[in-house]
Amino acid sequence: MRKRLRLEELKPLHFALLGGALFLISIIVTLAFLLGSSRSRPAERTPAREEQAAPEASSRPAVHDFILEIEPPEAKPKIHLFRERLSRWSEEQVKRYWIPLEQVALDILQRENDKRMEELFQGIP
Repeated sequence: MRKRLRLEELKPLHFALLGGALFLISIIVTLAFLLGSSRSRPAERTPAREEQAAPEASSRPAVHDFILEIEPPEAKPKIHLFRERLSRWSEEQVKRYWIPLEQVALDILQRENDKRMEELFQGIP
């Protein structure tokens, strides 16, 4: 009789061997896919050839069809600021937006306590 292998009976060595085997299989499949697609890669097309090749669009897409071209930096839109960027903030601007760290911690603690109190009171009939 054959003994059935159970997951609970596997040792860490078995998991390591299984993981290594799966890793090697994934590498082999990936290499086979990449080598197979590189052989079937067509030569660089000119605009005239692209128009002629349009009816052939039902063929299988290759890996290089999904690679995005890198845009040059000047192609990106420029940032438009709503106000001028300041190298230094005035004391008034700092006071307007500053929140003390102690207050932030107290606000978080207050929200957590409120939530726990609501859960506690919901359990009371």
